[in-house]
Amino acid sequence: MEPPLKIITVKSSIAGIGWKPQYIPLLKTLVANVHTLVSHTFSFLKYIFIHELENNPAFPLEDFINVDFF
Repeated sequence: MEPPLKIITVKSSIAGIGWKPQYIPLLKTLVANVHTLVSHTFSFLKYIFIHELENNPAFPLEDFINVDFF
């Protein structure tokens, strides 16, 4: 029987993770693009959920939709 898979997350600066210096600008661009994509996706999903249920005053969905919801 295999032991359970363990995942560890470590927060570090881009320079501190040991990437080759010539790749650091590309990594910074990737991180910025992923951040923008995730932020826009969250905003779009929030918009969809709120407008789908806006005709139901018994359930104020905008009070419950936050980052943890997704």
